[in-house]
Amino acid sequence: ENAVCSHDGSTHAVNCYCKTGYTNTGSAMNMNCKDSCEVDNGGCDVHATCYHDATTYSTMCTCMAGYVNTGSESKVVCKDTCHVNNGGCDSNATCSHDTTNNAIVCTCMTGYTNTGSGSHVVCEDTCTINNGGCDNNAICSHESKTNAVKCDCKKGYTNTGSDSNVVCTDACQVNNGGCNENAVCSHKASTNAVKCICKTGYTKIGCSCNAICKDSCQVDNGGCEINAICSHDSETYEVKCT
Repeated sequence: ENAVCSHDGSTHAVNCYCKTGYTNTGSAMNMNCKDSCEVDNGGCDVHATCYHDATTYSTMCTCMAGYVNTGSESKVVCKDTCHVNNGGCDSNATCSHDTTNNAIVCTCMTGYTNTGSGSHVVCEDTCTINNGGCDNNAICSHESKTNAVKCDCKKGYTNTGSDSNVVCTDACQVNNGGCNENAVCSHKASTNAVKCICKTGYTKIGCSCNAICKDSCQVDNGGCEINAICSHDSETYEVKCT
């Protein structure tokens, strides 16, 4: 029923051939016309589905989910979609396949956040979104090896949290910013770096990097004359010579 019978024009012998969309799996003398799609997938690519044209019933090939035709309409070549323009994913996304239906899945790489919606994945540098989740007084950057987000407190601030949860506190509020107990901790106007200024009645000795504030009266008699007594004002603690 799936073959067409005709006669040779000269000998009038019977000629049989399979209809369009069917393939002879028998012999010339004993034909067996089988649906071409059931014979070597109709000649389609292994990653293609074979079907028939609704009008002509000729064999057609269409790539399965997760594959794209890199050949032509008549010669379908199915290639993993992820290997063609990254599957249409963002340049900062990884292309993979859904384990259920093999559909394309786009996942932002480490250090990037999806700002798109639904299936339209748009990967943006995480640091440009809410400072990457870092503290307001931290600088967001990326690890050189993994590109993961890294938070570093700005100059003048100290991490009072942990490596994984950076909390930036004014350094002057933590151990007086490392200043001597007789110094006032403040910040440089230009860089916000910590600066230590000795309180009234104290004099800085040592280098600026590790200044020690000593009672001024113990340093060159507080600047008083050699025969004067150096002391401090009871209210202001300023040096006074008597």
